[in-house]
Amino acid sequence: MAWKDKLLEASFRGIIFDAVKTDDSADRALAEQAYPYVDGSDFEDMGRGARRISIDAVFYGDDYEVRLNQFLRALDGYDDRFSDPLAHPDAYLVHPVFGNVLVKVGKHTVHHDADSVDEAMVIIDFVESTPGKAFFSDILPVQKAEAITQQGATAVAAASEAAGAAIDRVRAANPLAALGSLRSALTAPLLGLADKTNLVLSGLDVLAYPRAWGNDVSALVNGLLDVRDWGAQLQADWASVQSDLNSFSIFSSQSSSVPPQVTSDTVPTEAQAVAVAATSIQINVAVGLANAAGFVLASEAGTPTLTPNEIEAISNTARAAIEAAIAQVRITYGIEQSRTIIEPLKDQALALQEAARAIIAVRPPLIRRTAEAPGNMRLLAHLWYGDSDRAPELYRLNSARSVFVNPGEVLNAYAS
Repeated sequence: MAWKDKLLEASFRGIIFDAVKTDDSADRALAEQAYPYVDGSDFEDMGRGARRISIDAVFYGDDYEVRLNQFLRALDGYDDRFSDPLAHPDAYLVHPVFGNVLVKVGKHTVHHDADSVDEAMVIIDFVESTPGKAFFSDILPVQKAEAITQQGATAVAAASEAAGAAIDRVRAANPLAALGSLRSALTAPLLGLADKTNLVLSGLDVLAYPRAWGNDVSALVNGLLDVRDWGAQLQADWASVQSDLNSFSIFSSQSSSVPPQVTSDTVPTEAQAVAVAATSIQINVAVGLANAAGFVLASEAGTPTLTPNEIEAISNTARAAIEAAIAQVRITYGIEQSRTIIEPLKDQALALQEAARAIIAVRPPLIRRTAEAPGNMRLLAHLWYGDSDRAPELYRLNSARSVFVNPGEVLNAYAS
């Protein structure tokens, strides 16, 4: 019944054929180690080699020659389903029992017999093909986490340049004006947060040197990240950085009050320049939050302390800040000017997502385990993992409960 119900229609490169016999074989590579004066040997399994598939295909009927020639053309490497028939050297064989197998053709024999009119037997040896990876093609999770800052720096530089150019045009068009609201909008974040980082700022006039102002804002944000060690107190560091960066929010423009878009061929008003400054600050904050998330993820890649849900929440928070910054850039600038800032922000959001996914994937799955005996977290770590030093991990995964555990209690734990 199984063959009747489950056998598949055999084909290769889309050419269907009748398979009357299959032989499938595979060898395992075994490394043998013998020892002096010891009978027998140790064997280490080095993995399975390529599967070798031998199939007997039969073609019969008045049109067998046409179908046979099509099949032989497919065995020669041609795939007429594509515009370039030789562009796909690897191909899938639909095995009648095992389904799709990526293979290369090793050898084929065409057999004709005078007693079998209008019929040919083709014996094909296929070899399973597993495409190899280029050397150093894998990117470690910690490398993905450390790469998050690269795109952010590009976005900050583009935003600082755009803001500096706009402020230059305002000052040039109003050489005798006080421009008080603009000066206040530029100076407030520098004075308000310099004490938290103990940084020495440039001290240059913010209207005469707006690009130096942009560098000072960036230095302030980076300074807030540098005062943390991003080690044992990851959650506390993450929470405090969010709180500090939120101090910049009072300088952000609200979407409803933003004046018309700033373009490179017009002179901005003072209100537009204030909006430009606020947008630049918001970009710095979003990039700083993403960089902080990158530090958390880099630490997690070395020593896991957070649950997958906590990692996801940190990633989502940083990505939401980037999304809000992108929306503000689109409101402030025209489409062409905004693209130079938005594209690296998108790249940073993607890098953040991929790093979080990679770090979650490398750790064992989080499961629920039942305590079999009374005791504390250190005893449970010894019973479950054979390593009592993993007790702090269990405590972090179950932070809402006491240290002592009763039999039958269900706790969060990694599978291994």
